[in-house]
Amino acid sequence: MGKSRRLIELMMAVNRKRQFTVKELAEEFGVSTRTMLRDLQELSGMGVPLYSQVGAGGGYRVLTERNLPPISFTENEAFSIFFACHALRHYSSLPFKASADSALRKFFAYLPDDMKEQIDEIRHRVDFFTHKRPQRAGYLEILLQASIERLPVTINYGVRTDETTLRTVQPIGIYAHEGYWFCPAYCYLRNAYRLFRVDRIWSAALADVETISAPVDVCEVNLSNFGLHFQSELESVDVKVKLSAKGIELFSDKSWLFPWGNVIVSDEGIGILKVGILASEIPFFAEYFFSFGAEAIVLQPEELREAVRAKLVQTLEKYDTPQC
Repeated sequence: MGKSRRLIELMMAVNRKRQFTVKELAEEFGVSTRTMLRDLQELSGMGVPLYSQVGAGGGYRVLTERNLPPISFTENEAFSIFFACHALRHYSSLPFKASADSALRKFFAYLPDDMKEQIDEIRHRVDFFTHKRPQRAGYLEILLQASIERLPVTINYGVRTDETTLRTVQPIGIYAHEGYWFCPAYCYLRNAYRLFRVDRIWSAALADVETISAPVDVCEVNLSNFGLHFQSELESVDVKVKLSAKGIELFSDKSWLFPWGNVIVSDEGIGILKVGILASEIPFFAEYFFSFGAEAIVLQPEELREAVRAKLVQTLEKYDTPQC
């Protein structure tokens, strides 16, 4: 095996093993321990973070920040990677933002000059617009880590810093929509699944699992099916809404609020939305359906109908009042 190929395979091996001895690697690659020591010194010089341990049970280990082996890309693959990052630049907050910026700089620096020119030209011709929000969403990385490792997180949550509640939650994941970041999670304060806007989380820290008396198993819950777990039969209020054809279009643009909802469309193009919400969320959904105007008519429950009607009356009164 040539030296260059051996170094590449060695880089992959140490990343995979994480902890090893020179003798183990020398036997695996069929070289002397002296040759393996020189190879490891070269890897260290290339930036692979190796740490040596002496004494019984010693050897080498790779520090947390591992380096990946070289990867070759076609031109179109290089373009796709660049524009995947380019598509996210309108978000004020991203998980691993500093690392992503660093990776993109490294990636761009090693491209041939003609490809750099093509990318510079194309990025002025292609864009991926999304809402620009002034609110920054902190703690994306810790929420993502907790969702992957199924660890609870203690957060301070509220619209303003002086109106927060302390909660312990089990994040399911994070996702972006219309410029905002959201985190569906099981809330131990409410004993139910909730959807949190990440820019309203003012602090977050991994919680001690042992402090939770009755941890909830979320192994089967993910971003594809979390809506099915949002409401329990004991606390759900049945909502029924009539949607016009235009209302169905409006709903399709905002259906992320109702991943567990169901719209049945008649032959005449009229839709009936059936969904369960919490009684405490009626004011929020009154605002939501009020924004549809005449394209959505709440049929039940009566409390939600009255809340929407009150908003319509308030709006009408403002139009009836002479303006200066």
